[in-house]
Amino acid sequence: MTSLHDLEIGAPGPFLPPFESLIRNAKTIDSLGYASMAFPDHFAGFIPESFWTPDITPLALIQQSPHTYYEMSTIMAACAMVTENTKLLSAVTEPIRRHPVLIAQTFLTLDHISNGRAILGIGAGEIENIKPYGLDYSCQVGKLREALEIIRKIWETHEPFDYDGRFWVLKRAVMSLRPRIQDRPPPIWIAAHGPKMLKIAADFGDGWIPTLLSPHDYAEGLKTIRKYREKMGKANKFTAALWNWCVLDNDESECERMINTPLARAFALLYPSSEWKKIGHEHPFGEDFYSLRDYIPMNYDRKTVLSAIDSVPEDILHAFYMIGDSETIIKELEEYTRNGLKHIILWNATGMFDLEKTRQSYKVMKEVLEYVRQ
Repeated sequence: MTSLHDLEIGAPGPFLPPFESLIRNAKTIDSLGYASMAFPDHFAGFIPESFWTPDITPLALIQQSPHTYYEMSTIMAACAMVTENTKLLSAVTEPIRRHPVLIAQTFLTLDHISNGRAILGIGAGEIENIKPYGLDYSCQVGKLREALEIIRKIWETHEPFDYDGRFWVLKRAVMSLRPRIQDRPPPIWIAAHGPKMLKIAADFGDGWIPTLLSPHDYAEGLKTIRKYREKMGKANKFTAALWNWCVLDNDESECERMINTPLARAFALLYPSSEWKKIGHEHPFGEDFYSLRDYIPMNYDRKTVLSAIDSVPEDILHAFYMIGDSETIIKELEEYTRNGLKHIILWNATGMFDLEKTRQSYKVMKEVLEYVRQ
């Protein structure tokens, strides 16, 4: 069983303009001793632009649109150049916008730039980044499996090879760039939730990085992956990771106030309808709603979103966010580690819901980090 003091804690990598602030923040994350920086790979954000107004969030006065992202691999390279210890993780990319051969080449390049600190976090993709841009989101799980087969093949050989798949057909394809250290390509962490994806994580992953799972559900998913890996005779190191959102303050009532702000409620709509059902509620977007597959924020007008957030129950907010002071968060992390967690990305979302609480929230985060690293 993993000890809490063995747990690695990462932070979201900076991804917003201005570039000078991005570099400064990357250096700070590295100097504070975070184990990783996790970089999103998005065209579009999670919030409809119709909802991104100053009366909903003061961030609208600072950032013109919720759909503002630097390109992932470029900023990973930039951050690698100004840091020394922190791992750099894509969280996560997919093989619909990025050809699998390009993904293989990109992460070998990042492997060299970062001196072996790059991690390929990959999943089946989010429809909001696919369908609006004229790309086909269908068969996304099958596409991921084929892409991983191609990536592994490229990393294993520098000789030309053929691949005859349903989605990709390669003839005498070659990619001769090798890992910085021979036979040590970047680790692959797979974002997986459903049964087919958990099987893929076991088949191809060096790690697993889901999001928004309770300790119990996390334990069940990890148990499934371990069973698959045992059947396949895989004994190599495997990193059980997680990405969770948190709202931090020493005053619990302030955390309650912040998770009840309109923007915090809007993010909670990302919680799948299956999770709402477990708690006894129906998702306002329907009983089969699954955000990765169904949610294109640009298709929702302001009135629809305002109506939906009004129906978000308090217990859904508590399931979606980790909230509290350092002691509360540490206790929750202890529960996760008892269930096998080894690496967690904590997205401190506090400042998104109250800018004035940003500094205090990072004091709480620092206390958590220091305690775990003792």
